[in-house]
Amino acid sequence: MNICIVTEYFPQSKDLEIKGGVEVCAFNEASELSKYNNITVITSKETDKDDFYIDDIHIICCGSKRGYTQKGSFIKRLDFMYQAYKKLLTLDDIDMIIGYNFITYPVAWKASRKLDTKIAARYHDVWIGRWIDTIGITGIFGEVMERYFLRQDVDLILPVSDYTKDNLKKYVDERKLKTVHNIVDFPIVKSDPYDAPTISCVARLVEYKRVEDLIRAVAIIKDTIPNIQCKIIGTGPQDSYLKDLTQKLELTGNIEFLGFVEKHDDVMCVVNSSDVFVLPSIVEGFGIVIVEALSLRTPFVAAEIPPVVEASGRKGGLFYEPKNYKQLAECILKLLSDKELYNKLQDEGYIQSKNYSKKAIGLKLNEIFNNL
Repeated sequence: MNICIVTEYFPQSKDLEIKGGVEVCAFNEASELSKYNNITVITSKETDKDDFYIDDIHIICCGSKRGYTQKGSFIKRLDFMYQAYKKLLTLDDIDMIIGYNFITYPVAWKASRKLDTKIAARYHDVWIGRWIDTIGITGIFGEVMERYFLRQDVDLILPVSDYTKDNLKKYVDERKLKTVHNIVDFPIVKSDPYDAPTISCVARLVEYKRVEDLIRAVAIIKDTIPNIQCKIIGTGPQDSYLKDLTQKLELTGNIEFLGFVEKHDDVMCVVNSSDVFVLPSIVEGFGIVIVEALSLRTPFVAAEIPPVVEASGRKGGLFYEPKNYKQLAECILKLLSDKELYNKLQDEGYIQSKNYSKKAIGLKLNEIFNNL
């Protein structure tokens, strides 16, 4: 088939420059689907290139040149949507269009109606009613886009978890919903453990990721383990606030902000070298980085939210009450002090991670699209 994927951002190479879970999902699925189909990707213009190839995948860049962002950039996002729609209408013999996020769902749907082709949406989370509380006043745009899209006659919606599927049932005919978990491209990395007890975290620095809870937890842990280290990978609008909080709590010698780390393997080396991986986020569609940590035999501590519980199968880590940084600190201390528990979580987590292989998920997606 000739399949077109529409995603706001897409990696520039097989190095898989880290953006977020949606972009990792789009890249992995495009790579697998390209084994059976002709894949074109419509995405934002991040460099001076108008188009390029990654293996057999043709990536076409649209709109004004702009960097990666998760909020704001309203005018440029509208421009991208319009330019992506126009570009889609120029493509020949497209059998299916797949949207990968809230910005691209309506674009994919509009173009599919014009081209009389099938439309599918890869759905990570339902944000209706939470947009403004989560990202502020600019969330109005997302609220409108999501409600608009879910009222349309879409051929198929593919939630990444049963949790997301259950939330979609309020708005979409269940017969059009099929859960397909995210592919996890298991990293093969070799790195030595850090000298001091170390926690790692990979997250966009936005409020709902709750990185501040991790920083406050480190302040508590430091009373028991003075040389505790925490490495935070990610950028975002809370960058200055979190660094100021670190300084206020006198943790500048314990917490290191690594910022944007371009290569995925380099990110995974940090996770692999750490003793514990922490995901304090209260909003996730799936929690792919948790599964990556499990595959590296790095036990996790995470806020107990349904998508992450589902992804982990409650294997390989400990959960705490969301936003409760005191419980978070207790869980980390428990892992660092109980060697028997630590080893048990390493083994069971590694086994759990194998449920998300590229081949298994790729074949499932291809079968679903062929049937449609």
